[in-house]
Amino acid sequence: MALIKVQGIVLKQINIGESDKIITIFTDKLGKIQAVAHGSRKTKSKLMSSTQTFSYCEYVLYKGRSLYTISQAEIKESFQFILDDLYTLTYCSYITELVDALTQDNEINIELFLLILKTFYLMTDEAIDKEILLRTFELKSMSISGYMPNVSTCSICRAKDRKIAIFSIENGGVICEECARNGNHGISISPSTLSIIRFMLKTNIEKIKTLKVSDSAKDELKVIMKNYIKYYLEKDFKSLEFLDDLRQTENKGK
Repeated sequence: MALIKVQGIVLKQINIGESDKIITIFTDKLGKIQAVAHGSRKTKSKLMSSTQTFSYCEYVLYKGRSLYTISQAEIKESFQFILDDLYTLTYCSYITELVDALTQDNEINIELFLLILKTFYLMTDEAIDKEILLRTFELKSMSISGYMPNVSTCSICRAKDRKIAIFSIENGGVICEECARNGNHGISISPSTLSIIRFMLKTNIEKIKTLKVSDSAKDELKVIMKNYIKYYLEKDFKSLEFLDDLRQTENKGK
């Protein structure tokens, strides 16, 4: 029985039997896998904390017929601070949902793995606008996974020097004013929002704390990314819906 050592982030967990779990882990060496953690729900289990959602751990595994089994685990970062704030919890829950939707089992994507880690660590930084951090993660994770939007030229005529008018979900990017007048439809995008998207795509995610974004640009980014992700992944996200409900409830109370 060959043992395999990997680093991984827990995306989700499912209880089975009286004391076991099956956890979905996004790993550096194996991609996304499912692993059984025997006895991990017992109070004195050494695996209890390393099988919690969001945990970043080093795992020693062995491969069964269909699933891996966790033999040992060492926590590198529990990210339990995520549980202390409802918004942070919802943002990170959405991130794990999105990663699960973007990835297939056993497909290695070290760039995405590192992006998740950086994003979780940045969630502790009070100087960062977490909503902008989330938009940046959406853009970068979609791009890494093969869904990079075209924001450099018109997606219809390929012109580089024409003024951009709209973002077309179906065409996968921006469209110039002239092509928009010819019957192509999309979401209105301002020059400032376009500049922000370009900055997010080309810049390391750690540098977004320098980014100043107006409320109107935030609204544009949210609409564009929500529709873009839904169109290409064909999925609604429960955590995103909860986030919208949370904001609506908060706004009613003001």
